Amino acid sequence: MAKKAAAKTTKKTTKKVVKATKPVMVTTSTLPVMDTPVVTAAPKSFKLPSRILPLALIVVGIALLTYKVGPYFVPAIVGYTPVTRFEIWNKLEQSYGTQALDDLVNEKILDNAIAKSGVKVEQAKVDEQVKGLETQFEAMGGLDAALEQRGMSRVELTKQINTQLAVEEILKDKVNPTDEEVKTAFDEAATTTYKDKKFEDVKDQVKDELVQAKLVEAFRDWFEMVKAEAKLKNFGL
Repeated sequence: MAKKAAAKTTKKTTKKVVKATKPVMVTTSTLPVMDTPVVTAAPKSFKLPSRILPLALIVVGIALLTYKVGPYFVPAIVGYTPVTRFEIWNKLEQSYGTQALDDLVNEKILDNAIAKSGVKVEQAKVDEQVKGLETQFEAMGGLDAALEQRGMSRVELTKQINTQLAVEEILKDKVNPTDEEVKTAFDEAATTTYKDKKFEDVKDQVKDELVQAKLVEAFRDWFEMVKAEAKLKNFGL
C-alpha cells in the first residue's frame, strides 16, 4: 500500500512540474524596469607607443616638405635621374660666377659710397623718371613688359634710377660743360648728327649728350678711387 501511495504522489508531482515548465511568451511589457542604466564598455582607443609617435611625425613632416618644396630642390627628372638645383647652381657658378661676384661686390661698394656721401634723392625725381619710361614704352607693350624681357622688376628699376640720380648729384660739378664745350661738340657733329640744324635749336640736346659723356668718364674715375679705398676681401670662388 505504501508503495502505491508513493507512486501516486510521484505521478502527481511530475504532472505539476510539467505544467510549471510550460513555455511563456515574453514581451517588452513583461520586462522589469531597471533603475540603473546599462553601461556598455567603450571600445579601446588605439594609441601609438611613445617612442614611435615622434618618428611618425617626422616622417609625415618630411613627406609634406617633399610635396611642397620638392620641385625647388629637383626641378627636373630625366628618366629616373634627378636634375638638382645644386647642379644648376654649380653650372652657373662655373660659367658666370666670377662676373656675378664682381657685379655684386661693385654694387655694394657703390651703395656704401653713396651712403657715405650723404646724398639723398627725392622720391619725386625717381617717380618722374619712372613716368617718363612708362610713356616711352607705352607703344611697345608697356614698361612692365619691357622689364620682363630684361629680367627686371620695378623694385630693381627704382633702385637703379635712385643710384643713377645719386651719382649724378655727387659728380654734378665735374660734368657741367661750358658753353664753349657745347659749341665745339655741335661743330664736330654739324655735318653728321646735326646736319641742316641750327645751333640754337639743338643747343640743349647737345648739352645733355655732352653731360652724359662727361658723366661716364667722371664716374669711371671716381669709382676707381672709391673701390681702391674700400675695405674689400675677395676670396674668389
